[in-house]
Amino acid sequence: MIGANWLSNLKKFDRERFDSIRHLDSERRKGIAAIYSFNLELANIAWNVSEPELGYLKLRWWEDYINDMHDGYSFGENEYLLILSKLLAEGKLHKSNLLRLIKAREFDCSKKPFDSYEQQIKYIRDTSQNLLFMGLSCLIEFNDYSLRRNLSKYFGLSLGLARFVLAAGSLSQNKCYSLFLPTGIDYSTYFEGRINENISQRIHSDIDLTLNLFHAGKKEIKSMGLKKNILSVLYTVNNFVPILLEIKNNPQFIYRKDHKLSFRAKFFGKINELVE
Repeated sequence: MIGANWLSNLKKFDRERFDSIRHLDSERRKGIAAIYSFNLELANIAWNVSEPELGYLKLRWWEDYINDMHDGYSFGENEYLLILSKLLAEGKLHKSNLLRLIKAREFDCSKKPFDSYEQQIKYIRDTSQNLLFMGLSCLIEFNDYSLRRNLSKYFGLSLGLARFVLAAGSLSQNKCYSLFLPTGIDYSTYFEGRINENISQRIHSDIDLTLNLFHAGKKEIKSMGLKKNILSVLYTVNNFVPILLEIKNNPQFIYRKDHKLSFRAKFFGKINELVE
């Protein structure tokens, strides 16, 4: 279980989300960080069990823990759990969203591929999109439920899609499934670090959807006059955009060990910033 160093762990293992909230005031930053740290706790389960059943048992424990959580509950040294409890008591957070996150993490423990593309999208909605929805509930700027729901779709779903693409290479090296692929031959090709037409199409499709969602979200909030520290909570995927474009042009790049931009991509990215 993540203990007293929960903020350091979030910074180390989920740097993009940590950076997205670091310019907020302390109270709001810790509120969102607690939600993200709970997600990190759940995500780590699959990597620390030898059998799927052991992972399911740990997730059931967390399910019972959240169901029983109430104000005044004993949390020991786990500050982030105390913060979650306060958010629940204040009505900013709802148990149903936390339980939805726990349920989604069963897929991680299963060690199996997605049955369909729809299942992959549902998984991202229940994790990345759901996480941002909960995070935005800590910010008064997003008190409106419909706005929060729409923005979490644009920016949370796009982040989840981007991460699937960017993690595909390292996951394949560890013989872990990532993107949904239609045939067993596709997965064999994927684990061999090669590209075929189905893999290339899936990468192109997911990157296109990521970029479309991100740009649609930017249009929706253009007239809201949000401050930069608030925008950073939404714009987590922004730094991935140039890398995604590189991968779209050359899908073989998904197998790179370290996704760093080429000088050419950095140069044209800076030009685009100046034009915008």
